[in-house]
Amino acid sequence: MREAIVTGASRGIGKAVADALEADGYNVHRISTAVLDVSDREAVRRFVEPLERVDVLVNCAGIGHYGPIEDLDEDDIRRVYDVNVLGTVHFCKACLPLMKEQGDGLIVNIGSLRGINCTKGRAAYTMSKIAVRAFSKTLGMELSEHGVRVTCINPGYVYTDMLKWRIERDGLRPEDILQPKDIADTVMMLTSLSEGARVEEINMGEVWD
Repeated sequence: MREAIVTGASRGIGKAVADALEADGYNVHRISTAVLDVSDREAVRRFVEPLERVDVLVNCAGIGHYGPIEDLDEDDIRRVYDVNVLGTVHFCKACLPLMKEQGDGLIVNIGSLRGINCTKGRAAYTMSKIAVRAFSKTLGMELSEHGVRVTCINPGYVYTDMLKWRIERDGLRPEDILQPKDIADTVMMLTSLSEGARVEEINMGEVWD
């Protein structure tokens, strides 16, 4: 049985990815904030430790933050980093020994076009997604000799609960922007590629102020 872990799997992108992997025959371990705090390194380690293998890891867990830098405090930054960055790092590190021993595996980290295109009022979130991109690229370099592939998917605005208000405010239809299924389909495409087909980064959709 092929084993997969998906964080942030209770809704949105994470749920769509987990559903797609299960439909393809994977045994999916769905991680939601109600089950596990991804920022808790020891909790993540204890969760992964009993597993005998991990074929696919998809880090979707993430939170946003809105507001000008003038009103941004350390607690805001720390909370966003704890989930978006450290949550990704913790799960990757916990799964590395298994994947290296297997000699294969796929890690997909969900970044954001906001990690490429900055805008006002999104400093904490943007900084965190820049960090996810940098971490993913470095991790991919370090794991290439072990047969493990790492891809960072950077979506623009996706029609999820987090952004429905914004889409409706701007007079857009759901079909005008990315859907969670688009991200899930992209993950499934990556699972179908050979070990030598390394995809460092995929940018999808668009963002606007």
